Amino acid sequence: MQIFIVEDQVLQHDALVTMIQEIIGASNYPFELNQITAPSVILGEIKNMEPPHIYFIDIDIQTPKPSVDLALEVRELDVHGYIIFITSSADTLYEIMEQYIMPAAYVVKHEMDNSLCKADIAAALELVFSREELRKGMKMYTFIADGRENSVAYDDILYFETISRTKKITMYTRNGTYTIVDFLKNIKNSLSGHAHFSGVNSYVINLTNVVSIDRTNGVIVLVDNTKIYAGRRVIGTVYKEFQALHMP
Repeated sequence: MQIFIVEDQVLQHDALVTMIQEIIGASNYPFELNQITAPSVILGEIKNMEPPHIYFIDIDIQTPKPSVDLALEVRELDVHGYIIFITSSADTLYEIMEQYIMPAAYVVKHEMDNSLCKADIAAALELVFSREELRKGMKMYTFIADGRENSVAYDDILYFETISRTKKITMYTRNGTYTIVDFLKNIKNSLSGHAHFSGVNSYVINLTNVVSIDRTNGVIVLVDNTKIYAGRRVIGTVYKEFQALHMP
């Protein structure tokens, strides 16, 4: 797993690199610092790399939009990637939240000297490591479709949707769709041990494959630009669970 750092200030970048190297060495994490720092080059690089990866992105409180836009592009390319925002203002957090980007963690700079807190960085990397171990330990989802047993990785499931006036469900995955003869409540029960699935009304959605949520227009965007258009209640519930998953 690669660690990318987007930080324009040389001294801050070097300090962050030193801290991360010390933390990786002390905890023996399987993370590797990538020397690429230009956002456009990073985006090109991760297109050809096996995800997920870790991204430390600094946000300028005066002009936060470029960093927010970069985070959205990263999320689209590496939906399971771990975004860690660096900010000097807690107020910036709310602006980020309004963009529906749920980072793995925040690192807030000290107000007096603008320095970084090593303990916060260590906590962020520990959170990433534990989440990644949990994600890798997930098993295959087994189901019956077209009269035979099938299996698909939990990571590859996008969402389930009921087919109106039938006892059937469509399961959307990264590699295609399946029609399952069953009730949605049974699907929800079978996934009850997996907190990253949100079951609401006619849907069960894999929150780890959600890229962004537009509450204003009622759109949930998933990986591969898959979109779910839903009402306010569905959008609100999914957003709260999405927020809780990424910001425990």
